[in-house]
Amino acid sequence: MNLIISAITMVDLTNKEAKRIYFSPDKNLLTSEHNHLGKSVIMKSIYYTLGAEVYYPHPIKKLNLLTYIDFSLDSHQYRIARLKNTFVLYCDGSFCGRFPSVNEFDNELSKLFGLEINLVGKDQEGTIVRCPPAFYYMPYYIDQENGWAANSFSFDRMTQFDMPQRKSSYFFHLGVLDNRYVEISKRQKTNSRQINTLKTETEKYRTVIETLQAGLNAVQMSFDTASLERAIALRQVEIKQLLGEISKVRSDLLEAGDQLVQILHEKEVLSKYIKKKIPKTESSTNETIECPRCGMVFEQALRQKLEKAYLLESLHDDYTSVSGRQAQLERKVTKLQRKFDDKQHTLADYEKSLVSDRESYNAYVKSKATNQMLKEYWEQIGHNNEEIDRLKKDNVNIRKLLVSYAQERDQANTIYLNNLEKLLIGLDIPSDQVEENSEPGSALIASGAYGPRCKVAQILAFIETQHRISPDLITFPVVIDSPNILEQDNEHLDTVIRSLLMWDKTDNQIIVASIQGRDIATKIDGVNIVTLSNPQNHLFCPSEYAMYEVEIAELFTQF
Repeated sequence: MNLIISAITMVDLTNKEAKRIYFSPDKNLLTSEHNHLGKSVIMKSIYYTLGAEVYYPHPIKKLNLLTYIDFSLDSHQYRIARLKNTFVLYCDGSFCGRFPSVNEFDNELSKLFGLEINLVGKDQEGTIVRCPPAFYYMPYYIDQENGWAANSFSFDRMTQFDMPQRKSSYFFHLGVLDNRYVEISKRQKTNSRQINTLKTETEKYRTVIETLQAGLNAVQMSFDTASLERAIALRQVEIKQLLGEISKVRSDLLEAGDQLVQILHEKEVLSKYIKKKIPKTESSTNETIECPRCGMVFEQALRQKLEKAYLLESLHDDYTSVSGRQAQLERKVTKLQRKFDDKQHTLADYEKSLVSDRESYNAYVKSKATNQMLKEYWEQIGHNNEEIDRLKKDNVNIRKLLVSYAQERDQANTIYLNNLEKLLIGLDIPSDQVEENSEPGSALIASGAYGPRCKVAQILAFIETQHRISPDLITFPVVIDSPNILEQDNEHLDTVIRSLLMWDKTDNQIIVASIQGRDIATKIDGVNIVTLSNPQNHLFCPSEYAMYEVEIAELFTQF
């Protein structure tokens, strides 16, 4: 099933200029007398319009560019238009839909082409993603700037997949690989990584178990935990009661201490008064005083002596009383202090006993928790071993499936290498320029001018292989820009152009852009020669826009 392009139209909407190129369904040569007339822009626009990202030159990137392409596929006529990243699709003249992104358009192309290529991305999780449209056209396209390199870089934004993945995409076109292959290949790798992770985890569990078990063996659990719990509860009650008693004794001790300090102060004051000398006072011999008790009359001088005697006697009595109270309080303080110290020692003993009981109980609790942890670790090890066995069995089944894919791939590659060998001979390329185990899409590191010829041989060998082993799958036009790159001499350039324009192994449409090769093309029947004669660096013209203005306006309204 071949996709055949009949025409491509490019429109500069801002300046209202356009260019349309018609193609033959067979062989086409796009040429000009000079460079910079727009051949490469036309070639890039073919697959750009079909959703691929290309390396446009800067002046084209600045344009408000609308491109649309007309092609036939499976007895239907299609038109696809692209404006930036929005696409519209027509089938047999009827509007089929507008697609506002490349991803949405890719879903439609997958249905239209009957082809879907999923590959594993380069992200850490290895996500399987649908390939962009460029992967449909990659085996068929060589652009001027990057297509002739050792690896295939004709399209932009393809580096989300590594080179092995990109090479695998060629085998989707050959019908050898499919999305199931990608899925089970990823599953095998995921299984292997998970097996290694589970093994590492299991080893860690075993190391921890060994350490914990050694600690358990050193602990002798020979006590009654119920009695120990009761003893701890009782000791806590006793400590609480003792703390209350200590608090009361401390309060009594402080009160007695305060009283003793007060007594000592009173005693000190009395002592000062007792020791103080009473000053002599002058008395009158004529004055008398009557005793209130006995009625006797005394002289004033005798009165003063009596008062002094009474005062000293009273002070001595008070001092004696205070000394007695001091002795009592000192004995009370000593007794309370001894009681306080005894209860403090008892509290210390209780707390020490409680700590010991708690340590024993905690050891029991810890051992119980450790035993539970060991049980859980052993269960996890068992689960890991079961999961490892399951993953290994799954990988065994996957390997059986992959063997069949590998056999088909080897068979397809054998056919490809046979086709490639014949083409290398026809293009005058020594066999040692290509590795023996080369595959479609492999890098071709050939010396000098052999490189471009190897790339042409690689493409033609691929489409011949596809035609032989998967004739019902879709194929696309072979689009090759500037095969005269890397200073091909005239003889070998003629050989390349002749090989392309006389290709009859498959019925793929072939479009070649070259400033040389017109003389060869005119001598080959059925070659459509398109010669550009516009001014340099100005591909579009107003007259062509006017010619297709109604068509362009209708398309533009769909965006």
